[in-house]
Amino acid sequence: MKRVLFITNIPSPYRVDFFSYLQKNVPQYEFHVLFSGAGMENRKWSVQLEKLSNYAFLTSRTLIIRKRFDDRYVFLPVGVERALREIAPDLVFAMEYNPTILRAVHWCRRRRIPYISWTDGTLHSERNFGRVQRLARRYVIPHAAAYVASSTASREAQIAYGADADRCFLSYLTVDIEKYLRKKESYESRQLIYVGSLIQRKGLDLLLPALARTDGDIRLLIVGEGQEKPRLEQQARELGIAHRISFAGFVEGEALRKLYSDSDAFILPTREDCFGLVILEAMCASLPVISSKYADGAFDLIEEGRNGYIVDPEDTEGFAQAIREVFADRERLAAMGQRSYEKAHEFAFSEVSKGCIAALEYVWGR
Repeated sequence: MKRVLFITNIPSPYRVDFFSYLQKNVPQYEFHVLFSGAGMENRKWSVQLEKLSNYAFLTSRTLIIRKRFDDRYVFLPVGVERALREIAPDLVFAMEYNPTILRAVHWCRRRRIPYISWTDGTLHSERNFGRVQRLARRYVIPHAAAYVASSTASREAQIAYGADADRCFLSYLTVDIEKYLRKKESYESRQLIYVGSLIQRKGLDLLLPALARTDGDIRLLIVGEGQEKPRLEQQARELGIAHRISFAGFVEGEALRKLYSDSDAFILPTREDCFGLVILEAMCASLPVISSKYADGAFDLIEEGRNGYIVDPEDTEGFAQAIREVFADRERLAAMGQRSYEKAHEFAFSEVSKGCIAALEYVWGR
């Protein structure tokens, strides 16, 4: 049996669920997972590692680069080569281009072990990357046996960096949709919901002026924590809409799923997101979705006018108009929500794993 190793940064719930699915449902391969670090202080996820078999953690120093836009975490690992020797993979999925991956790719090349380069990144999310980060991509991309992208935009980035389009496979970033699927019948709350960090990158300061231009009975529930909360509260007061906004703090699990169900539509005003998994979570809950065009996964998730809208968050009037259109007709709002629910099924693990397996079969079928 071929031994396959995924190398990734930290154990996020959606990745752990996906790796667990592969381990339990694709028996022709023995899947292992190697994490660069245990977590990040700005990620408060509950992760069920007990779902996984064959996983390990590297010892790493964590470099944190503090910024208002978003903190950046860099894991500086120890013992990468030793861990690889112990696992003895027949193939490695090198997820992203960080220091762990660079060392793993070097190890693979010296031993002529094939690796597949996997990325969530896009040309927009990586537009401000410096020389060192671009050099890392130039080292990883040319020697990969195949490529896996988490979105259409990620695939475009790989090709722009020099990947062979014929060897690029799509395996969409996703969640365990079975946890989130809820058929919604009533749309009467007039409530928008946002889920995510309260940081400048997420663009909530762009949303509030748009909300101020909509009907006064449309409310916004903000779910998440972050350093921008005091600024957002002040902005809401200045716009005269503080009474229309509620801050729920960090929520996860069943409590979060109920908040989705209690809302009528979802909104993501981000300035930058490689994908935007919260869009998919909301779709599972039968919600129409309004997303910034800078959530790169939105173009794979949203059918314009059918289950939501993709907007320019810096166009305040256009943003406000999308909100008005979603709430203008309750029957149409409900129809859009039901289309979201149907569309979400395309992102089940059984579907998105096909791209990952196709990449494996391509490498070993040559």
